[in-house]
Amino acid sequence: MSNSALPTADQQIEFLAKIQRIFTEGEFTATYKFALLIALSDLAVELGRDTGEPLALDMKQIAEQFIALYWPMRRPYQSGLPGSQSDILAQNKGAQAAVLNQVKRFSDSAIQTLPRAIQTRIWPEVLSEVARVIRDQPVRYLQNVGGSTDPFLFDPPQSRKSLVLKPGVMFCLRRYYGLIHQLAKAGWIDHVKSNKLNATVIGVTDDLESFMFGASRQSLSVVADVLRPLQNDRCFYCSGLLRRESAEVDHFIAWARYPRDTAHNFVLAHRSCNNAKRDILAAERHVEHWLDRNASLGDDFVSTMQQSGFVTDLNTSISVARWAYQQGVENSAHGWVEKKVLENLGASCLDLFSGS
Repeated sequence: MSNSALPTADQQIEFLAKIQRIFTEGEFTATYKFALLIALSDLAVELGRDTGEPLALDMKQIAEQFIALYWPMRRPYQSGLPGSQSDILAQNKGAQAAVLNQVKRFSDSAIQTLPRAIQTRIWPEVLSEVARVIRDQPVRYLQNVGGSTDPFLFDPPQSRKSLVLKPGVMFCLRRYYGLIHQLAKAGWIDHVKSNKLNATVIGVTDDLESFMFGASRQSLSVVADVLRPLQNDRCFYCSGLLRRESAEVDHFIAWARYPRDTAHNFVLAHRSCNNAKRDILAAERHVEHWLDRNASLGDDFVSTMQQSGFVTDLNTSISVARWAYQQGVENSAHGWVEKKVLENLGASCLDLFSGS
């Protein structure tokens, strides 16, 4: 494949088959490989484009994604089941995973949010150590399946500081983002559950998804308090007056499509509008409104959201939205206008992102 040609349908199927082989035939002594697949998929969405070109990633960019993934798991887990005890979940079948030990250093210094951790003096040291672990372990072993190595995602890095996704990989990671995330998270949870070191912590039947990946979502009360005056106590979608008891924070790009809390992705809406929209992409008029609103948000919003632990990079939120709508347009999806009203998503919707 050339550096710009899109993968053919057969090449995409081959890519998915090889991803599946990683889960079925790869060896998993730790959870790093799951985290690496999730991190590469996230970065392909946030930094990539829908082309067949390779994508060069700084190893520290991957390390930042790793730290964010392991951040919730630095805390002791308490299942509440009879006979269980509170403890930090083992991410390795031997000694605790080195990445998690690095992340725990922030807990020891009473740092409660990742944005605050990034501002500490030990952050560069932790980031460098996590990057080293990633380079020496999951990057080295991820593509080992069936007793041999199949370098279909990337070749062995020529530099200690970067990793280059091969032509077509960025496109496939973006195209099949949801499936890869689902497989990686399911495998990660099963690995933790089957680890004998966790037997006294999680019991037999406990569900770990909300604890490990935030399926229950972060507390959004601070977000609601910040958005309410910015939206003049009006629903983002229907502009109706918001009463406190009927208002909900909505992920403009639904959590089910991209499970990461980014500050600029939040809007405040009626519970009824939020429930009606569900996981559907919002219609073009709402996209325009969302982009205009985000362009007007000031430093106070960013500072407050950052202190509350949310990602505050506007470019990341826009890149994710552009990716989601590109997928929607290509799949002839409909956009949600209001209750029981949908409209076709056209190319004009993508034009809204041209200046962003």
